[in-house]
Amino acid sequence: MKIICENIREKLAVFINDRIDPKEDNALIEHLDQCTECNKYYHELKTDDQVLSDFANSMQPILARIETNINKELETKKIRTISIQKNIILKIAVAAVILIGVTITLNQFGIILDGTSAAWEKVSQIILETKTITFNVVIGKGPSVFCTASEKKLKQELSSGVEAIFDYDKRKILVLNPNDQTAMNIELSGLPILPSNLFANFKSTIEILKEYPDTIVKRLGKKDINNKETAGIHVCLDQSIDIKIWYDTKDNIPVLVIAEKMIGQTNVVFSDFNFDVIVDESVFSLDIPENYTELESVKMDLKNLTEQDLIEGLRTWVSLMENRFPEKLDLAIIREHSKVIEQTLNEKGMSDVEKSLIVIKIMRALMFIDQLTVKWYYFGDNVKLGDANTAIFWYQPEMSKTYRVLYGDLHIADVYPEHLSKRP
Repeated sequence: MKIICENIREKLAVFINDRIDPKEDNALIEHLDQCTECNKYYHELKTDDQVLSDFANSMQPILARIETNINKELETKKIRTISIQKNIILKIAVAAVILIGVTITLNQFGIILDGTSAAWEKVSQIILETKTITFNVVIGKGPSVFCTASEKKLKQELSSGVEAIFDYDKRKILVLNPNDQTAMNIELSGLPILPSNLFANFKSTIEILKEYPDTIVKRLGKKDINNKETAGIHVCLDQSIDIKIWYDTKDNIPVLVIAEKMIGQTNVVFSDFNFDVIVDESVFSLDIPENYTELESVKMDLKNLTEQDLIEGLRTWVSLMENRFPEKLDLAIIREHSKVIEQTLNEKGMSDVEKSLIVIKIMRALMFIDQLTVKWYYFGDNVKLGDANTAIFWYQPEMSKTYRVLYGDLHIADVYPEHLSKRP
């Protein structure tokens, strides 16, 4: 190639990318008219440039999402934000990323194009289409509970043999204790409008993850679970939903699910799934079996909850736990400490009805917290009842300039933000 042709082609690349009309350079135009090969190169360059421009434009939504995720990652690491410029470097980078390193780059920031996204679609579809299911569930540090669930019904079987049958349409729970052949009906009222059981709640969470464009899916690799080869995916949405799903690589059926902070501050672990099992409706029957003694029914009213419910519930709790406040506040705490609670209540010689009323009182306290629409803070772990100087719980009601602060002696005060104790 002649030196003059090399110079002309270098100018063409600059002119095209800067959107400068070659007609402004008479010498360049004259050469293009006389040199067939340079003229051909010019038109090929223009075509390639247009293809890359169109491709870059089509990739803008994905690139914007990548940039957002990168910026979020960098912000958390206190590194300066990188801005992506739309110019010739972007077009070359887009082509390079797509053709060479797309998997590494996108996987790092949650956009999966290597089969993981397809696996997420299949796994989530299996979960969402399930009508009946059996599984084991562990809530926090609590015991494993075997569950049979349909859309609006749930049966729990504890290792002690006690069974609890939930029918949310009828707002009733039947508790059967085969050890002493007693039965108790619990009538529910004031229930929040929420999915009917743990698995229904989990399905709703999966629906949310699928609907929101900001959902991030990442690979977790493979591992052996119960002699099955499984692959893992980590699915999360902001800081509100965080789920790890391990599925059988042969059929995409979930084997293990870990839902971070699914119940308040507590993790929930699902395992040993059997999807779409045939379940006889008698499994969820609220009829009391023959030879069982029916105890006095209990009403569980979860409406009109106030701060007084919080105070009385915590007072009841600490009376069962050596006058110390729990390490956290959510509905799972009752299950985690169920053995200690039951032992303490038995030592007090309480009847099953009295035990149920105690648990309901604690639940009302926890439900008061659960219904709060503002952020709340709890630092009561191991604080002893009667500590009037230690704030254990606080929240700021909407439109209020002060926080409602609960102290270790269970008195409440209004406190301005600048006077709040700073706790880690």
